[in-house]
Amino acid sequence: MIGHFPPGSFGGAEIQAEEWARRLAMRHEVVVITRRDPPTQAVEERRDGFRVIRLPVSALPGWRTVADVLAIGRAVTSLPQAPDLLLCFQTFVSGLAGAVIHRRTGIPSVVWIRGEAEYQLGESAVRRWLAPWTWRQSRAVLVQSEQNRRDLLRALRDHAPTAELAIARHLQVLGNGVDLPVEVDGPGDRVLSVGRLIPDKGMDVVIRAAAGARVPLTIAGDGPERGALESLARSLAADCRFEGHVARAELDALYRRASAVVLAARRGEGLPNVLLEAMAHARPVVATPCAGIRDLLIDGENGWLVPPDDVAALQTALERLRDDPDASHRAGMRARQRAESSSWPHWQSELEAGLQQWATGP
Repeated sequence: MIGHFPPGSFGGAEIQAEEWARRLAMRHEVVVITRRDPPTQAVEERRDGFRVIRLPVSALPGWRTVADVLAIGRAVTSLPQAPDLLLCFQTFVSGLAGAVIHRRTGIPSVVWIRGEAEYQLGESAVRRWLAPWTWRQSRAVLVQSEQNRRDLLRALRDHAPTAELAIARHLQVLGNGVDLPVEVDGPGDRVLSVGRLIPDKGMDVVIRAAAGARVPLTIAGDGPERGALESLARSLAADCRFEGHVARAELDALYRRASAVVLAARRGEGLPNVLLEAMAHARPVVATPCAGIRDLLIDGENGWLVPPDDVAALQTALERLRDDPDASHRAGMRARQRAESSSWPHWQSELEAGLQQWATGP
C-alpha cells in the first residue's frame, strides 16, 4: 500500500514500491492499493505480474485521511482472498490504514518508513500520538539506513519514551535497491541534480552554487518551484537546463552524461534513490548530510558532504570536482563500490525472508 504509484510524477518511495512489486510478483501474489491521483488513471490494472487498485481521493482535505483509511480497509476486505501481510510504504496514510486493518481483521502489517519527516514527532501533537501507535501495531517497522534507525529511536526517546522499547524490538534496517549498469561510461560534462522542485530539495542552492562555480547544470524534475527557479537561473546567467519530469530510460542517459550529481536537500530524505543511482553510474556525488545520506557518503572518499543552505560550501565542492578530475574519478569509482552493496538481489533475499517471518508470527 502506498499513497501514489507510477505512472506519473513520483519520487523515490514510488520508484522503490514499483520495483518491489515487480520483484515480489515473481514468486508471490501482489496487489498494490494506492490513490487514483490524477483521476484520469485507471481504477484497476494488471501489469508486470501484479494488480493495482486505485482508490478515489476525497476533495475535502480535513476528511481525506479518514476517507483514505476507510477506503483502504474496504479494498483489503473485499479482496477474493485475505492477504497474508500488508506492506505499507510510509507511516501516513498507508501505515495508519494497515494498523487499523490489523486491529479489525488480524492481518499483520509492516510499515516501511521512507523519509525523516515521518519520525519528526515534535512537529505535531497528532503525529506524536498516531505515529508511535501505528508502529506499535505493526509486525515490523523498517527504515532505510542505520542513521534512520538511530534518529527514529532518538525521536521516540524525546517525544514518546513509553513506546521506544516496544518499537525498538521490531525495528529493522532494510535499504533501497538499485540497478547496476553493466558498463560505466566516462564522465560527462554537466552537473546533474534530480528531484521534485520543492523548497525541501534546495534546488535554489544548487543553481546559485553552479552559477558561482561556472559549471553547466542540468535539473531533472518538476514541481511548483519551477517558475521561480527558472527565473533565478536567468538572473544569474547560469548555464542551466530544466528537463522537467523524465522517464527512467531518459534519466539513465542523464546520469551517463553527468560529471557529478548534487543533492542539496534541506530535509525530508530517507536513503535517496538519486544518490544510489548516481553512485551506480560511478558518478561523484555532493550532498547534504540529511538522514541516510550519512550512511552512504564518506566525505572526501566516495563523495562530498556540504551543510544545507550553504551556497559557498557547495560552490567550493563543485570547483574541486571541476579542477581535479583525478579526485573526481577516484570518488566515482568508490561510489560504484558502495552502490554494489545495495543491489536489488542483496536486499530482495532479506525482504523475502522477513515477509515470511512477519506473515507467520511476531
